[in-house]
Amino acid sequence: MTVESLERIEENFREALKNREFCVWYQPQMDMRTGRPRGAEALVRWQKSDGMLITPAVFVPLFERAGLTAELDQEVMESVCRDICEADRLGFPFGPVSVNLSRLHAERKQIREQFRMIMDKYGVSEKQISFEIVETGEESVNGAGMLRFAEDLQGAGFRIAMDDYGIGGSTLKLLQEICFDILKLDRHFVSRIGDPRADVILDSTICMAGKLGVEVVAEGVETEEQIHFLLEHQCYLGQGYYYSRPLPKEEYIRWRRAYETAV
Repeated sequence: MTVESLERIEENFREALKNREFCVWYQPQMDMRTGRPRGAEALVRWQKSDGMLITPAVFVPLFERAGLTAELDQEVMESVCRDICEADRLGFPFGPVSVNLSRLHAERKQIREQFRMIMDKYGVSEKQISFEIVETGEESVNGAGMLRFAEDLQGAGFRIAMDDYGIGGSTLKLLQEICFDILKLDRHFVSRIGDPRADVILDSTICMAGKLGVEVVAEGVETEEQIHFLLEHQCYLGQGYYYSRPLPKEEYIRWRRAYETAV
């Protein structure tokens, strides 16, 4: 990628920030034993001024290359805290909400203080937010920096999750070094439930997490067969299209109200 193209990406990013074109959608996370919501994952979307909706698969890789994902995460954090605050005023149980964080934050000083300022601004507590550490910037962040970053977040009272376990850099080495609170099973493995080799991998992973005292959340849950397998193997939390697609804030509020009334 040329210097000119990087400059163009950053210019578009700054303009989008200025116009507040980045919005947050919410995908419910469910207790599969009871069928009740246990919170949601915050997922960023880019709603351009002309109405065009751009998905993260398109713009996040570009922002990663330009080193802009940490700033994007901070914008998402602001939106999530604002949404939680609005819901609290209406007496609506919006959270807890899990927010994705790039590993590039590990190299940013005072990031905990910056998040604290945002949360204090909206009156949001640590119990209403958790963080999912994603693969962005993996090559540029050393293990010691990641460990300090994770310990800093946990020391401030946040729960942290290893996202997309089983692919990329989410390795056993990282799980051994960092005391994650939550392990998120990547949808790649969940979608292959029923394949003998995938079943063995999932069974052993869930068992290992249980022995480590780590809560497991399955991503990409789409069928009753998958839910039955996961519950049988003591994975109780899941998210996916079986329950709901990611929803804009207003639709998420309507969905959750209707779901809790029905259940």
